[in-house]
Amino acid sequence: MRLLIEFQKTERVRHLGLLDMQRTMQRALRRSHLPVQYSKGFNPHMNMSFASALSSGIPGDAEILDVSLAEPVDEEEALAALRGALPAAMPVTRVRLVDDRFKKMGARLEAAAYVFTLHMDTEEAERLLEAIPRFLSEKEIMALRKSKSAERMVDIRPMIFHLEGEKSESGAMLKATVSFTEPATLKPTLLLEALSNYAGASVSTTCIRRTGLLGRDESAALVPLFDMP
Repeated sequence: MRLLIEFQKTERVRHLGLLDMQRTMQRALRRSHLPVQYSKGFNPHMNMSFASALSSGIPGDAEILDVSLAEPVDEEEALAALRGALPAAMPVTRVRLVDDRFKKMGARLEAAAYVFTLHMDTEEAERLLEAIPRFLSEKEIMALRKSKSAERMVDIRPMIFHLEGEKSESGAMLKATVSFTEPATLKPTLLLEALSNYAGASVSTTCIRRTGLLGRDESAALVPLFDMP
């Protein structure tokens, strides 16, 4: 059996990196006394994986941890145990028990949703927001994607599933849903950079929050990854 754990990475712990998150979850699972399954061999470790690693500095509202169990557990008891074992800055929202044959969460991931809080002048915000319809009407949007090994120009337009914006007290707020598959992942920072350059608008500071991880159902519609059958 496997236990799917949906939790929040709040503002207070947003600077935790992947290794810190792994250690935190491992300690919490040990404290919870849940029957977590360990790997075989000389150096056994917990069989667990995140649906998607969340970059340091970005909080998340619906992150998912996939944990293998040695035996079934009661969902309500598991939820209570995890809530008692994790810090308040990483609250567990819900859990779900699935069969071992259930496809891994990471393999079903298709998209991610983000909210951007942009700090900018009113005129700059208006210029940015007014550019969104034109930006989305483009057949091709080229942007420089950087990796550890290379830099190359890629067309990010097919990776933008949804983008909208509105004025806010800080300047502007954007909501975006972007591709998050292995061959076509669009980082939120690259999307914002491309939009800002297109609009000719300057953003002072940015707060990015990941609000959801999404998969596709039988009708190809994007749905919350945690709820997929």
